[in-house]
Amino acid sequence: MIGDRYHSPVYIRDGLAPAFLRENVPITFIENVEALNAEALRDYQLLVILRDGMNWPNGYDKEHVKWMTEDQQKAIWEFVNNGGGFLPLHNAQGLYPPGGLYYKLFGGDYGGHPDPTLFTVRVEDKNHPVTAGVEDYEIYDEQHMVKYYLDREHQLLRSISRSNKEAAAGWWREVGKGRLVYLSPGHTPEGLGHPMTQRLIRNAIRWCLRMN
Repeated sequence: MIGDRYHSPVYIRDGLAPAFLRENVPITFIENVEALNAEALRDYQLLVILRDGMNWPNGYDKEHVKWMTEDQQKAIWEFVNNGGGFLPLHNAQGLYPPGGLYYKLFGGDYGGHPDPTLFTVRVEDKNHPVTAGVEDYEIYDEQHMVKYYLDREHQLLRSISRSNKEAAAGWWREVGKGRLVYLSPGHTPEGLGHPMTQRLIRNAIRWCLRMN
């Protein structure tokens, strides 16, 4: 599920497709948020979201609406609990309905972000399969100041700006029979396409799908 007002589906497709192709995992890109439902998820093993929770049906000069319904939140919750994988990327933690199953599953929440800048992605857990082969790296991207609600054990990455602003930048969790990995880079083509970001995405695909 990709594409929103601030994130073109074109660069997202171009950035994600190579990671899936290299792991020989087929992927379907969807922009219509109404297509996300329990019936559709039955045909898949992994859900990826790189888009925020806002739609603008009345134009960009009007207030946004939160598109994700309670039924959609329940569908994602049950999909993961029943064994599905969930790979939310970048702004997938941003501006969804508060207090619902989506954020309960996510383990974090939106904390805003400054303008794109150079910052370091630091590996916090070098022993997890998702960070295998990944070294600390610097990218020009949007540093999301994510609110992180899980414990230190689940944190994979931290983002650190040159002005020493820090935030959790990646984590894992198991919920029911399923697995979730969140990775925060992805606002710019450079950030999404960086070799270390690509390695993280590929590792996350494998771990969520239990291919390791």
